[in-house]
This record gives sequence, structure tokens and C-alpha cells, in this order.
Amino acid sequence: MRDFFVLCDLLMKANIMELQNIPWDAISARLKDEADLDQNREIEEWLEESSENQSILAEIINTWSITKNKSEFYQPDMAINWIKLMDRIHYQPKISIFHNLYFRWAAAAAIIIVVFLTGLEIGDRTPNVNSDISYTKIISPKGNKTQIILPDSSRVWLNSGSELRYSSAYSSKNREVYMKGECFFEIVKDASHPFKVHGTKLQVRVFGTRFNVNEDERTDKTDVILVSGKVTVFNLQEEKVSELIPGQQLVYSNGIYKVQKAENINALTAWMNNMLIFDNQPFEEVIHYLEKWYGVKIQLDPNLYHNHYYTFKVKTESLREVLQLISVITPIDYKIEGEKVTIKNKKR
Repeated sequence: MRDFFVLCDLLMKANIMELQNIPWDAISARLKDEADLDQNREIEEWLEESSENQSILAEIINTWSITKNKSEFYQPDMAINWIKLMDRIHYQPKISIFHNLYFRWAAAAAIIIVVFLTGLEIGDRTPNVNSDISYTKIISPKGNKTQIILPDSSRVWLNSGSELRYSSAYSSKNREVYMKGECFFEIVKDASHPFKVHGTKLQVRVFGTRFNVNEDERTDKTDVILVSGKVTVFNLQEEKVSELIPGQQLVYSNGIYKVQKAENINALTAWMNNMLIFDNQPFEEVIHYLEKWYGVKIQLDPNLYHNHYYTFKVKTESLREVLQLISVITPIDYKIEGEKVTIKNKKR
């Protein structure tokens, strides 16, 4: 919990403690999963005071979560770009000091974007609003994985290059997020208030469960894998498609929905535990996962397609170490030039 108290200290220096009556002890207990009924009630009452408090709690939790798992990612111009954006829309937030600190810390592991709207639409799936509302967008940089905690204590892991967005109206009674890429969800159970995930091809609704949603742009395929609990999948027109039970996988491709048993579910969700597991998978599929894992672009010799299958794990190995391992099994030559990688059939 050291990171949390460092966060509190920094906020005190920014005078945010004087501006908001924040229940720090209760929030600290919740972050440690030790909050009792009185502390949870104190947090809920504070959240009901204003939508601004909901945004503050989300930012506190996310900042604490992100600072525990810092990566080497750095976005040097973020603070400057944020100031320019605020100046351009003439916005004067009451907690601007807090936001600036938040951006500075979060830049270590993810790009955080907060957009303030008045009666506008975001994308093609966000409804119109009649008053000022803020949206927090978390972007996990390529080659990085990011974990966040939502205001209701639900957890979300974002794979490389993925996005998650939610509004300041998010609360334990209004649980709704928008995503792109691949996310693993661990949702706090609440039978009265469903958790809704809006993807670009489908929607998922749950009351408390663990599941993975993967939107693969390369294959134009979306799949939902249920680890525990139960989920209901809808299309974008709010029409029910299917209900899944643990161990099942729904695959959407070319306008067709297919429910099947998830083969090796641990391998499919291993990424959120910072691990890649390949189980007799073709070379081109391995390459696709390695591109996402390391944040690189790999050009594979077409002669290597469909001819080689691999079973191995990737934990802390570098890309060079993985390619060296593959070269022992398969005769290949490879060249790494920054984010560009070339793999060719080795001439004998």
C-alpha cells in the first residue's frame, strides 16, 4: 500500500485534500479489500454527493493500480498537449491540479485521456447527454499490459494496444464501459445492476463474473471467453445472441455467431498474467501474438506459413531470445531493426 500513501502525500501537496472531503481511510481499506460495511457506506454516500466525486475516486483507484506496475513507457508531451486541449475548449476544471498529477503518474503505464462534453456524441455508440460529462479513456501502449480498477472495484486488464472508456456517471448502480482491442474483466457481483461492455461488433452483459473479450483487427474476428459466472451476448442492435457458461467461447466472424468449447482456456487468457502460451499453433499465429506482445511489426516469409507448429511459453524472455529459440527448432534467419522485424527461411 506504499504507493497509495505516496499518492495521498502528493495530493496533499497539491491542496486537493483541502478542496474535497475525501474519505481516505475508507478508500485505503477498499484498495486492500479490507473495507467493512461502514466504510463502503461512507464511500457510497460520498459518491452520491456529486458526479465529480465519482471521477475523483476512479482516478485515485486507477492511479494507485497503475503506479504499482510501472513500465518503461513514457509520453513526454502529454502534459503540454493536455493544457493545449483545455485551452482550446476553454474548460476550467475544479480539480485541474489533480488531473495534471494524475496524467504525470499514469503516463508511466498507459495513456489516460479525459474528454469533457456538452451534448455531444463520442464515436457511434455513446448516447447524447444534456449536461457536462467527462469520459476517461485508458489506452494500453503497444507492447504493454495495463490493469485498472473501476469505481465499483471491478478490475480490467488491457492487452497491448487496447482501449477502455467510461463516463463520470459510472458508479455501483451504473456500470457501463466501451472497449477496443482485448480486455479481461473481473466484475464485482451485483444481481441488481448489470455490468455492460460495448464493443465495436457486439455487447456483453454480466452481473458478476470473469471473462475475456478480444477484438482482433487483423482477422476481423471477435471472441468472448467465459472463465466463471455467466454472460449474455447481444449484437449492436440490442438483440440477444447467446448466453455462455464457463468454458465456452463465442466467436463472431463474417456476420456469423458461433458458440464452442474454449480449447485450452488457460492459454487463451494467460496474457493477463504476463505470459504467452502456445499449444501446437501455426507459425503465422505465433507471429501475430508476438507482434502484439512486443509492440513490433513482423514480416514473415510466406514460405514459412502453415508449415511449422509450436508449443512453448513466453514469460520474461526478450523478442531476440524467443526468435533464437524458434531458430533452433526451425531454420530461419531474422533481423530486428527497432520496431521492424524480418523473418526469412534460412538458406542451407
